[in-house]
Amino acid sequence: MDTKNREGMLPKQRLAGSWLATIQTVMGSRSHKPSFAVLDIGQSGRMHLSQWFYAHKMITFQEDILSQAMRFPRMGVYQRVRQCNSEVYGFSVTVEQLRQVQRMADPNQFLRDLTRGGCRIVYLHRRDVLRHAIATLRTYSVNFRFDTPESISRNGRFTVDVSELIACLRYLDNQRLEANAILHGVPHLGLVYEDDLMDPNIYQATAAQLSKYLEISDIRPVGSSLKLVHQKLEDIVTNYSELCEGLEKSDYAYLMTDKRHILTT
Repeated sequence: MDTKNREGMLPKQRLAGSWLATIQTVMGSRSHKPSFAVLDIGQSGRMHLSQWFYAHKMITFQEDILSQAMRFPRMGVYQRVRQCNSEVYGFSVTVEQLRQVQRMADPNQFLRDLTRGGCRIVYLHRRDVLRHAIATLRTYSVNFRFDTPESISRNGRFTVDVSELIACLRYLDNQRLEANAILHGVPHLGLVYEDDLMDPNIYQATAAQLSKYLEISDIRPVGSSLKLVHQKLEDIVTNYSELCEGLEKSDYAYLMTDKRHILTT
């Protein structure tokens, strides 16, 4: 190849090298400032953690940054990391946002790319699936009815649409399966709502666990340190008999053997 042809190729080679460097950075093969992502399927204590992160002087925390479809989600995340003025950047994301909103064919690879770039993953989930479904309906369902005018009261009794509850249980089952698949082989810290975030008396231990995992000093819980009152499901659901009958006729009859008390939040 003559000198003229070699010289003509140099700009293309430089351009290709520059593009490769950009892709490597965006895809997470290069490290960047400390960052973390909080993954959950909703109603699992994220509100508590968000307040803790907002109050920390080293952390910029943004919720639901992938709630709107992006052409290049990975690039969108890394741009936010790079542009963040704080020492640490954190964001929240749900399984639904990865699958339904961003329509990722391989969200597991997305998380692997994040961790390869130094991002740490925190996964929030609940063990008590029945209470999880009721909490989800309480937040989002238009059919959820309270028996007191104070619809935001912690102690207000409410009525559950049983058919909607069963549909919600199926939806959450699917979301949990999706979450397990997405997290397969991905290093992460798992926090269980009932064990780590339901009772303010355990907030301090949870904050210490987060500080150690994220290597961020002095994450402190924000909120009441008083122990909250737990109530039985039959004491707060007005149509408890109907709920039991509906569940016993469904694939979720096994849930009625669980008589643990719950937190009415």
